[in-house]
Amino acid sequence: MAKKSLLVLVLAAIVAGGAFAQEAKWYNSYAPGIDGSNLLVNVGIGFGILPYKMSLPPISASIEYAGLKIPLSIGGYFGIAGYDEDVGFTNYSATMTGFGARAAWHFGLLENLDTYVGLNLGWMIYSQKVHTPEIKNSYGGTPAIDTENDLSAFFYGFNIGARYFFTKNIGVYVELGYSAISVASAGLSLKF
Repeated sequence: MAKKSLLVLVLAAIVAGGAFAQEAKWYNSYAPGIDGSNLLVNVGIGFGILPYKMSLPPISASIEYAGLKIPLSIGGYFGIAGYDEDVGFTNYSATMTGFGARAAWHFGLLENLDTYVGLNLGWMIYSQKVHTPEIKNSYGGTPAIDTENDLSAFFYGFNIGARYFFTKNIGVYVELGYSAISVASAGLSLKF
């Protein structure tokens, strides 16, 4: 927990330091392809954070507004993932849903490449179902057991990412970091 908190503080210091920089350099400007008046949309698939067999790989979508005077975009995030696995006689299945706000500081390095570091804050809902079938043996056996648990909690995450635009409005993205349901994701980027 202390390591995550320290990393969040370091990222916040980087973003805050960039926000107060006076000169317009690579660390204080949008990429040339992002003119500061665009909606940036990512839709992608990720790699899960659970060590179970995925029944629904992490699917996420985000939208950010990049029309601020500084290279900071703000917006929202939604993601969902699920798993289903049999362990012995018992079946475990769960769905994780995360949603919240996100912000990213952009670095203007190359014409069609938007690189950024971001922070996510939001809420995660975790719904688990456990089913153990009836087991019969010479002693009479055990009845079937079905349990359901719903948990929800605040989450925070961080990521680094890059978008590369092939055309004025269509590109691809890659993000690494924790976003409630995955540690890495890639997919389609759109700019409006």
